[in-house]
Amino acid sequence: MKGMLIPTDGTPHAIDIQQDENGSALHDLQQLVGGYIEPFDVIFGENICLYVNEEGLFTCPPNRAIFATEEMAKAGYLSQLDYSKVVEMGDFYTVLNGDIVAVGFDPETGESRSLTDGETARVEG
Repeated sequence: MKGMLIPTDGTPHAIDIQQDENGSALHDLQQLVGGYIEPFDVIFGENICLYVNEEGLFTCPPNRAIFATEEMAKAGYLSQLDYSKVVEMGDFYTVLNGDIVAVGFDPETGESRSLTDGETARVEG
């Protein structure tokens, strides 16, 4: 499965995520982020999922600051600073820590899939 690695110490680059005999990429994703994975899918919409280290806030260096998108504001995402108001486009939302892996996501099946060329360009940008 084609994905992108967004390392804390470098430029995002294409990777090939290995799947086991059951078609699961869990083991490889955990290796890539250095621990248990947690999905973070609010940035690119429902067709791209980012996976981060579940304990990254406590164990990994900061990687990327995340600012609210127009879609996040429209969907009613709460500010992660005080949880008292809906974010506005451009508001600081959170920081993702540790290495991040981006993969495609099929919302109809609930399955991860390879990133398309267009999705790869969005993640790189």
